[in-house]
Amino acid sequence: MKRTTPGETGLSRIVKVLEAFDKGKSTLTPAEIVRRTGLPAASTYRLVNELIDVGFLDKSDGGVQTGVRLWELASRESKTLSLRNTALPFMEDLQDAIRQHTQLSVMDGTDILYIERLSAPDAVVNITRIAGRLPAVVASPGLVMAAFGNRELQEAILAAELPQYTRFTPSTTADFRRIFAEIRRQGYARMDGWIDEGVSGIAMPVRDAEGDVIAALSVLLPNDGKTPRMALPAVQIAAAGISRALGWSPSHH
Repeated sequence: MKRTTPGETGLSRIVKVLEAFDKGKSTLTPAEIVRRTGLPAASTYRLVNELIDVGFLDKSDGGVQTGVRLWELASRESKTLSLRNTALPFMEDLQDAIRQHTQLSVMDGTDILYIERLSAPDAVVNITRIAGRLPAVVASPGLVMAAFGNRELQEAILAAELPQYTRFTPSTTADFRRIFAEIRRQGYARMDGWIDEGVSGIAMPVRDAEGDVIAALSVLLPNDGKTPRMALPAVQIAAAGISRALGWSPSHH
């Protein structure tokens, strides 16, 4: 019989239930939620019914899915939503120019969380999605935010597993420390073939009024040498535009 972890609160159990849903499985039965969360069946069924009652989950064919009420609360004015709304016009202009993938990300722990993505139908491979995560160490926005972050953040990122996606993915902490230094020197991150050998990623920091890096603007492009080089100025202009719209001024910082 499964038992609740000692010290586990009702809120933590609710979070476990909601985190059971992912892109690959947006509709779950209560039994599947039990298996994914490891929570006791009786309390899981009760939580599911309570979450349906308040609108955080909706009934659907074959099970339940995240509800409109949850989306409504998450979409109310927040720093993330404000950032996304400020950045979107600049992202749209950039996407018109590159016609591949244009993304806005923030750091959450040692992961990058994607809060907006614009994509062309025939764009290069992209394993990310809105509200999806990647380890910061293998994503160009993660690299740029880590490079301009504090030492504590960098060490936490490097202490995590260093995934090896392709033969071009750096594999040692020494490699990444050198890369962080290079990013600080040149002002942007570029990853050629790290996750997919046919894809190049470029990321620029987005700064707030205090000059702190709070997000990253990134693009995914064909890894053909020419395209990333030609796209770089457009990414730099768009990122600077977002930063200025957030109150940043290079003359003041």
